Amino acid sequence: MTHRSHTHRSIGSAIAGVTIAVAALLAAPLSASAGVKTAFVAVPVCPSAVAAVGFPVDSTALAPEGAVVSITAGTLPSGVTLVQRHLVGEPDTVGPVTFTVTNSAVDVDGTTMSSSTSCSIDVRPGPAVNRIGGSDRYQQALKMSQLFPTATTVYVASGAKYPDALSATAIAAAHGAPLLLTPAAALPDGVTAEIARLGATDVVVVGGEASVSAAALEQLRAPALTVTRIGGADRYEVSRNLISDARFGLPTAEKVYLATGSNFPDALTASPAAFVKGAPVMLVNGAETALSAPESALLTAEGTTAVTVVGGPNSMSTALETSMSPRFTVTRISGADRFQVGVNINRAAFSSPTSFVVASGTAFADALSGGSPAGISRSPLYVTQSTCLTNEVYLEIGRLAPAQILILGGTATLGADVEALTPCGLD
Repeated sequence: MTHRSHTHRSIGSAIAGVTIAVAALLAAPLSASAGVKTAFVAVPVCPSAVAAVGFPVDSTALAPEGAVVSITAGTLPSGVTLVQRHLVGEPDTVGPVTFTVTNSAVDVDGTTMSSSTSCSIDVRPGPAVNRIGGSDRYQQALKMSQLFPTATTVYVASGAKYPDALSATAIAAAHGAPLLLTPAAALPDGVTAEIARLGATDVVVVGGEASVSAAALEQLRAPALTVTRIGGADRYEVSRNLISDARFGLPTAEKVYLATGSNFPDALTASPAAFVKGAPVMLVNGAETALSAPESALLTAEGTTAVTVVGGPNSMSTALETSMSPRFTVTRISGADRFQVGVNINRAAFSSPTSFVVASGTAFADALSGGSPAGISRSPLYVTQSTCLTNEVYLEIGRLAPAQILILGGTATLGADVEALTPCGLD
C-alpha cells in the first residue's frame, strides 16, 4: 500500500513528540586570572540512524537548549532541514547519507569553541502494511494461530474477558505457543481443528469455570491430547498460578513486569516486551499500596530481582512502587496516556525492530491473540486510536523505519486510515 505524505503539521509538535532530554551545557567558573576557559561545549547527539521515506525524521535534540548547532560537512537526507537544534521534515529519497553536526559556543573571552560528531542516516522505503482480520475475535485468534506452522502446546482463554488472556500472552510466547480464545459456554468453530493442525500434545486452559466452562473444556479433549486447567479465585490468582506453574508457566524470572488487572492497554503492550526480556506479566491491583502476601511470595519463589511497573500512578499507585524498592530494582514505565505508555515500553525493550504490530487501544478483543506471535517475532506491539494512527506511533515509524507493519483486526476495529498510516493530526 502506498503511504500518503502528510505535510501540514507543526514542527513544534513533531519535536515535542520525540525529543529526549540530554545533559545541560556545563559551565564552571574557574580562575579567569589563570587564563582557564570558563565554558564547555557538549558533544552533539546523532539522531536515529534510520529514517523512512514519507515519515517525519527523528527530531531528537542534537544538542542542549541554548546551543548553536550547524551541519558543517556532508548532506542531510533530501527533504530534511536543520531547524535550531532539530532535524525536521520527511525524507523523500532512499539511500544512506552522512553529515557532521557541530555545536558552537562563545567563551567569556570571545573565543568560539565547538564540538562535532559524525552522523549517518540510512533512509529506507516506507513500510509494507498488512492486515489480519477475522469475522470476530475468535476467528481472529484462529488466523493468528495459523501463523504457527506447528506448536506442541496451545493456550486457551476467554475472549469475552481480557485478564486471563493478558496473563497468558507472554507465557504462551515463552512456550512458542499460540493463544486461542473461546466464549465461556462452548468452543467456537475451528478451535479443535486448529489444535489438530498444529499437532499439539498439550492444551492449557487459563482461567476458572466462569471464564471457560467445564463443557468447553471437555470439547477440547482428544486422543493423545492432555488438557490442563490453570485457574484461581480471581484474575490475580490466575495470573500468579500460571506464572508459577512448573510445566506451563515461567517458574523462574529475574525480571517481572507488573501491570494493572483492571484495564488492558498497558498489559497488552507490555507482553511482547516482557517476552523479549525473559519476563512474565503479572496482573495486580494497581490501587493497592503494597504487594499482597501471595504476590510477594511469588516474586521470592521466582528469584525476581527487578520489577518493571507498567503505567502511570493512576494505573499503578506510587505507594505500591515505593513499597517494593527495598527488595527490588524498580523501574516505572509511564506516559501521558496509554499510547505514550506503549511507545515508552517498546523503546525500553526493542532497539531496532524490523516490524511493528498495531492493535486497538480502545477495544481488546482482536489484539489479545496477537501478543504471542508479536513477541516471538520480536515485534513491538503498539496501541492506537481506531480511526487514525496515533501520533506517537506515527512518529515511531519515522524514527525506526520498520520494513513491515501488521494491523490486527478488521476495519470495524481499526479503520482504513489506520491501515493507510494516516496520523490523527500533529497540531
